[in-house]
Amino acid sequence: MTTDTPDQSDSPPRRSRRRQVVAGILALSLIVSLVALGFYHRQPDNDDIHLAVVFSPDEDADDFLAGTRIAVEQVNAAGGLLGRKLVAHEYQEESYTDKLLLEKVVSHALKLAARIGKQKQVLAVIGHGSSATAVPASAVYERFGKLFLATHATASSLSNHRLDLTFALQPNNADNAAFLARYAGQNGIRRVVVLSDNSGYGIETTDQFRSQLTQDGGTVLYRGRLTSMNRSIDDLLLYLMDNPLFRPADIDAVFVTSSDAAQTAQFIIRARQLGLRMPIIGPEHLYTRQMEETVGKAAMRDVVAVSIYDGDQQTMEGERLSQAFTKATGQQPGLMAAMGFDAVKVLAYAVGRTGKLDPAAIADTLRIIRYDGPFIGASGPVVFDSNGLTTDAAAYVVRHDGQRFHTVAAYKKPLPTPPVHQDETAAPNAYERTLMK
Repeated sequence: MTTDTPDQSDSPPRRSRRRQVVAGILALSLIVSLVALGFYHRQPDNDDIHLAVVFSPDEDADDFLAGTRIAVEQVNAAGGLLGRKLVAHEYQEESYTDKLLLEKVVSHALKLAARIGKQKQVLAVIGHGSSATAVPASAVYERFGKLFLATHATASSLSNHRLDLTFALQPNNADNAAFLARYAGQNGIRRVVVLSDNSGYGIETTDQFRSQLTQDGGTVLYRGRLTSMNRSIDDLLLYLMDNPLFRPADIDAVFVTSSDAAQTAQFIIRARQLGLRMPIIGPEHLYTRQMEETVGKAAMRDVVAVSIYDGDQQTMEGERLSQAFTKATGQQPGLMAAMGFDAVKVLAYAVGRTGKLDPAAIADTLRIIRYDGPFIGASGPVVFDSNGLTTDAAAYVVRHDGQRFHTVAAYKKPLPTPPVHQDETAAPNAYERTLMK
């Protein structure tokens, strides 16, 4: 005989406990929702304004980052942007040299730019360590509506694309080459050896220099590569010292451009060790504290570079940078510190002038301040033409005296055409001044 046990699964006490559990779950869900909603309202896309700073681990990265950090600190001390705190986020990209596959570097730059572009809280991007990464990244930032202030890139293609939100803070390769060629011509430098690596930066700059030099009456004794698969820097220097076409005494100067700063430094070191004392001329990458530290001050004597930052004559913002930079590093700021600093400061200036955080409106302000209240940064006037290229500012030729770089000449666009038989002792015209022969 079996006895059936009564079914108590739906007894009143059990139904009551089940209702309590369900009610507890609903209450917990409501609390979580309210907390999340409250958190959302406390941080509305953040009160902070976000800035992406992209750098490559090159020799001048520390100076560049120090310049941006100092500027961000000063902007916030002055009340931020429209009363909101400016927060910078630093992103490291791959360094580009001609030893790396360009496709790999560009692919990495595009992925990084897309990652930054998808962050709605980012108003602007500053940096990118080379034209190889800045040019492709600029199109991505344009698509995502991000302001882009390129601090390192000098490729002509960056501004030739005519992107609405892209601004180049340095003169392009053609301008830098023209300034250096004009300085060479005015200082009796007629016979020049021209060298570069295989990067687009190296080839474009040296070709522009060679063209301008010959237009001004100079001669290219030799055009070659710094290194190749079958030739080292020592092999190159031995050729320059012992060949059937010219002697070392025939060389007035060597013009060198490379995307690899370490390669350039090695060339200068070995040239000086082998007794080649003629000026070594190059674009902005020669004018860094790290280049001086690597090569040594004595070997840097008569190294000539171009820069839009004049360390000998400082603006008010230049003094603010110099004081903070010297306190933080024990060194004087150079070009890249000034570029990082000015990029942040001109952005803050344009936001204040615009009165809102609309990238397109800020971009319009950045272009119009050329005619209506230009911003004077550490490097001088920071203004842009309709293509977003820096303009109206002087470019300075700096020459090392064995102790430090000094400004020896200054130029502005457009460079006037020199007379066919230029008198090297003639006074510079309104666009040019030579401070030291």
